[in-house]
Amino acid sequence: MLRRTALALACMVTLGLGCSGKRNPRDLLVPREVGTIVVDARLIVGQFVPSIYLHTTLSPKDPYSSHDAALVGAKVVLFTAPGDSILFRHDHFDDSFGAYAPYGVTGNEDVYVRPGTTYYLRVEAADGRIVTAQTTTPDSFRVRDWVLLDDPSLAVRRRLATFRDFPVRPDSVFVVDSNRLVYRDGLVEARFDRGNGAGYQVGIFSLDDGSPTVIEADFLTPEDLATLARETSSPAFDAPNGFLRLPWFAIFFEGSYIIRIYSVDQNWYDLIRSMDFFGNNNIGFGTNAGDDFERPIFHIDGGIGLFGSAAMDENGFTVLPRP
Repeated sequence: MLRRTALALACMVTLGLGCSGKRNPRDLLVPREVGTIVVDARLIVGQFVPSIYLHTTLSPKDPYSSHDAALVGAKVVLFTAPGDSILFRHDHFDDSFGAYAPYGVTGNEDVYVRPGTTYYLRVEAADGRIVTAQTTTPDSFRVRDWVLLDDPSLAVRRRLATFRDFPVRPDSVFVVDSNRLVYRDGLVEARFDRGNGAGYQVGIFSLDDGSPTVIEADFLTPEDLATLARETSSPAFDAPNGFLRLPWFAIFFEGSYIIRIYSVDQNWYDLIRSMDFFGNNNIGFGTNAGDDFERPIFHIDGGIGLFGSAAMDENGFTVLPRP
């Protein structure tokens, strides 16, 4: 999944700028100058309105520092209609510099992110610069079935349990027999209605720090193994047929995992399909054919970064080593 650190590091080189309308990706550029405002704000349908993270670009010649890059003293407001707004202020208690937390609601605005709703963001920096952006949230998203398929016949072996199956003890998904998976034995598939999202992104999170690896790669040194990520993000998927399969090459460790599928808006989709800043974290996923942009697509007026939205569903499972 997109992470603030990756976004900040990628934006540090001031590659590009987008706007809210439909434009050629080659037109979405900003001058190569230090101090461009970087937005990182992602609304998730059904969840609380999150903090918004604001930074400025630094020179690629200097070591990156979130403290030095933080944009302070800005006026930040999120609204859906005139009079319905959520105000933000700089959050001094957040360990992430440049964080702005919601603190005030006016009109009929809701603290929960609503589906099928257009949200407008306005940032006014202390020096008078203004950044604006908008996102229309996707409809609510829900995986209909999580199944384990036989490989190579693709016949369904069994249905996986979900968090919804255990309303009292949701952590039971990690120990129930159906969700204990032997590494590279079968294929995990998520089936869902395609919905109105522009595309999909998958995040896989290893929850057991220090658990041993399950991969069989003699060519990897102990130093290589120490750098393997426990959080793995995918590029953009279209998923036109309403299913996604878990690639085993994205799993490096034994133990408990959470997998999240995001049905994303156009802003989120355009950024992840045009900007490869995941490093080795996208191993095993693949990307959409034809995506080969020289510059990332940012739908931000007056700055760069991401103001996007998504609806999300998730499940948990445990990976066991092969006998």
